[in-house]
Amino acid sequence: MKKILLLIFIGLLASPFLSNSETQDNRSAIILNKLSKTYKTYKSLKATFKIKIDNKQTKTSVTQSGVLYQKGKKFKVNISGQEISCDGKTIWTYLEDANEVQISKFDPSSIDINPSEIFTIYEKGFIHSYIGQKTVGKSTLELVKLTPTNKNKSYFLVKLSIDKIANKIKEMSVHNKNGIITTYTISKFEPNVNINDSYFKFNVKDKPGVIEIDLR
Repeated sequence: MKKILLLIFIGLLASPFLSNSETQDNRSAIILNKLSKTYKTYKSLKATFKIKIDNKQTKTSVTQSGVLYQKGKKFKVNISGQEISCDGKTIWTYLEDANEVQISKFDPSSIDINPSEIFTIYEKGFIHSYIGQKTVGKSTLELVKLTPTNKNKSYFLVKLSIDKIANKIKEMSVHNKNGIITTYTISKFEPNVNINDSYFKFNVKDKPGVIEIDLR
């Protein structure tokens, strides 16, 4: 589950799109550039989400809910008895049932999708194309397909559903090579929330009797 959580948040921050215009779709480029400009105005955010994990091989499905807090390269994810905190240098993974926290150095290159970048994942390392629209409730969603240029990734496809009017990512599905499709649906999005930097560090005083496992 730790690996799944680390796939969540993930690159939605920094560098320009691929420069080879022949590999890119013009309509998707317009949509993503507009989206990027909006997200870069946010200093911080809080996103309430649901994760649905579909395993095509075992024909099973699991759904969980969680909350993401993000500020620059810092993030915190709370989901199903787990709390993952990262100040950009160190990552703490707290397991409520065991009252245990694992402490590691944070290496963004070691994970496919960085939680601090979930809302800008499309900005580097992908070929993108527009695949249409769909209506969910009263919202019209623009659908964009992302294909990673690095074939060594554990996934081969990412699909984004972008609210056309609100100009926000509503849903992201990650299609893994092992047959698992993980879909993240944003149910509530709050930009520019007031978050102190200390919130992204794990405080042992908040968890009496916690077992610390330092893997640094």
